[in-house]
Amino acid sequence: MARVSRKNKFLAAIAGRVVVGLINTVKKTSRPIYQPATFLDDLRSQVPFIFAMWHGQFMMLADVNTREYKVAAMVSRHGDGEIVAHFLRPFGISAIRGAGAGHRKRNRGGAYALRAAVRALEEGTIVAMTADVPPSRPRHAGEGIVMLARLSGRPIIPIAAATSRFFVLNSWSKMTINLPFSDLALVAGDPIFVAPDADADELENKRREVENALNAVTSRAYEIAQAKEPKLDTSTSQETRTGNT
Repeated sequence: MARVSRKNKFLAAIAGRVVVGLINTVKKTSRPIYQPATFLDDLRSQVPFIFAMWHGQFMMLADVNTREYKVAAMVSRHGDGEIVAHFLRPFGISAIRGAGAGHRKRNRGGAYALRAAVRALEEGTIVAMTADVPPSRPRHAGEGIVMLARLSGRPIIPIAAATSRFFVLNSWSKMTINLPFSDLALVAGDPIFVAPDADADELENKRREVENALNAVTSRAYEIAQAKEPKLDTSTSQETRTGNT
């Protein structure tokens, strides 16, 4: 596992607390809108499932009122992953450290994380993971999520959250920072199952299905929140871009 210095761990812990405070503030001051209306019951009926989201849209998905179940999130081993691991902990979410290689050639612990995720699902734990793999094209689903569904036999459920007030970081995924005093939309799609004997063509079909479903629930969440969905451009001229604030 990649080493994280004591200084970086300390900074990650501080950043994690700041994010937790922001998430709690957004939830306390915002009006939640669920789609479908049976959102929570639908999720409970599929436990354990693979909680799929886009990398840039996961902030308000850290706490979706499923605390009666164990939840583990696949988190990268680099510095940003350390921050994510810290802010997930107060919400009762454990971390499975490791991620797919994406376009990078070096080992990032993806194989280990995949095996750990399969074991977690077998034990009844919900596994949350981003479908897109850094530093690839944002909102382009990788193969890892459908491989996990094939190996575990558990469904992938695409889930998105959006707020009416937000700003966007100039990161590869255009990470969205949700703001208080918003309409908070939470949208879930239909479960997607992958057959245990799925061949390469079927895995590709399912990968595209996951990608399309996540794009659909994300767009619907912004529509419900009455906010303009961020454009995924490649501009690096600004550090942040303001949404409907």
